[in-house]
Amino acid sequence: MRESARAWSDAMADLDARAEAPGLVALALPTPTLPPASTTNHWLVGWTRMVVVDPATPDRRAQRRLVHLVDAARKAGAEPVALFLSHHHLDHCGAAADLAGQLRLPVWCHAATRPLLPAWVEVAGEVAEGDEVAVNADGAVWRALHTPGHAPGHLVLHEALSGWMVAGDMVAGQGTILIDPRDGDMGQYLASLERMQALAPLALAPAHGPVLRDATQVLAYYQRHRREREARILASLTNRPREPADLLPSAYADVPRMTWPLALRSLESHLVHLQQQGLALRTSSGWLANKQAESTG
Repeated sequence: MRESARAWSDAMADLDARAEAPGLVALALPTPTLPPASTTNHWLVGWTRMVVVDPATPDRRAQRRLVHLVDAARKAGAEPVALFLSHHHLDHCGAAADLAGQLRLPVWCHAATRPLLPAWVEVAGEVAEGDEVAVNADGAVWRALHTPGHAPGHLVLHEALSGWMVAGDMVAGQGTILIDPRDGDMGQYLASLERMQALAPLALAPAHGPVLRDATQVLAYYQRHRREREARILASLTNRPREPADLLPSAYADVPRMTWPLALRSLESHLVHLQQQGLALRTSSGWLANKQAESTG
């Protein structure tokens, strides 16, 4: 037992993996993600029932590191059962097919993620709200939380006893989270953040960057930041239709201009959310404030 534990510890050190908590090991590997991030955390979650979260690295050398880490866990007594996708974006699923073959593991995801995945990713099982996904050596259970907003089928893993959450792209230890209007929903994202905060987590293990240990404060900040940004966008609307790009100088004056292409996508998601609340109107000529709603509100 001691020898296998020592071998597992040595393997993690050799492969530059991080043991963050019981049943939670991270291996940051290069992926085609959005800057400032350049890697995705490939989390090994659980022990007697283990999942490998977000197999995405296209780099063959990095894939071999992950395979070696999982094999070392097997030799130390772990039982990997699946590759678990938090959602469908390529920096979370891009290597799922390759690694499923190399590790001899099935791919799991939420039902709403399945039709959005690349054609080469074959899903063997669907994960729903409340499902038991992974189990630690001491019996602590990681359950799935459906947290749509960044993506329709986004899943978080929550271990209630320790208060840890594997947060996917709900938050970031590096950079910020983009809510793209093509597959995101700002209203759902805010509601999911609020739900996560209500569970009072102690630490968040994000897909990008370091662990966030002031979890409830981080989740509160993300909500506050989004609502403050939305207020600035609403203040930029007038009774004259304007295109989203025309709102950037006033609504995003505090961010570098080089980030405005991404900011524009986030702004468009905020505009849709304002429309859903009855505060903005979309016309054939652009967006304008719904003054009638403001006066009655």
